Amino acid sequence: MAKLTAKELQDLKGKRKITMSGALDYFTAKAMEISGIDIIATGAPDVETIIKGYEDGNKGTLEEALLAIEGVRRGAPNTFLMVSPPYGSTFISYEETLRTVTELIKAGADATMIQGTGIRVDKIKRITQEGIPCAGHIGLTPWYVSSLGGFRSIGKKAEEAIRLYEDALKLQEAGALYIELECIPYRVAAEITKRIKIPTIGIGSGPFCDGQVQVCIDLLGMHDGHYPKHSKKYLNIFADKISAFKKFKEEVDNNIFPEPENSFEIEEREFESFLEKIDKLEGK
Repeated sequence: MAKLTAKELQDLKGKRKITMSGALDYFTAKAMEISGIDIIATGAPDVETIIKGYEDGNKGTLEEALLAIEGVRRGAPNTFLMVSPPYGSTFISYEETLRTVTELIKAGADATMIQGTGIRVDKIKRITQEGIPCAGHIGLTPWYVSSLGGFRSIGKKAEEAIRLYEDALKLQEAGALYIELECIPYRVAAEITKRIKIPTIGIGSGPFCDGQVQVCIDLLGMHDGHYPKHSKKYLNIFADKISAFKKFKEEVDNNIFPEPENSFEIEEREFESFLEKIDKLEGK
């Protein structure tokens, strides 16, 4: 299949739903491409949480992001790849932000994303003016969760909800590719989606967004930690891993594995010759 362009992705608004999830490795990315997922997200936070086991990805580096891109791009060469810059790299200056984003694009990303609004809208505008597709992210923005008062739904009060709508308009004006809406009341998200021209991709923001994104490790049941209210576990890989490892150990302990079909044969005459040679070596 042909990889979506940024324009084709935007043109999906009102035509069909957009699907998005994250991948860190070659095989997961390959499975997503075969499955027809529209957008794959990857980056340094995935290395920090999935590989290193940290609760958040704020320690991620550009080098980790580039490593993640390498495997995912090879696994899914024909899928649109969005890579967020590492935490902190967008806080310093436009030049630093653009330098980091450029490295991501050079490594194989098709787009990037910057969380939040305020001065960050100007950075999104300047990035898109350089011809680099850049998405926005409003609502519960993980980078700023402490300032938001913790992990909570954003927009439950009318005043907060109207700010979300105003921020969405600003991001649209800045040239954002799409806007990720996280943990926004579904009726508020529906109104924002209806009233702006670019796609919205929701996570915990109801069924009326233009698309949906789910965190890969939640979707696949890959961990034994907290599963957010908005997530849906389609598999339970973590439990299945435990079951498989226990079964493996049990079969080895009881001499069940390996079975004949897991072993290799040698012809009888070759085996006898082998034994004769051993006997000679041992002086028998």
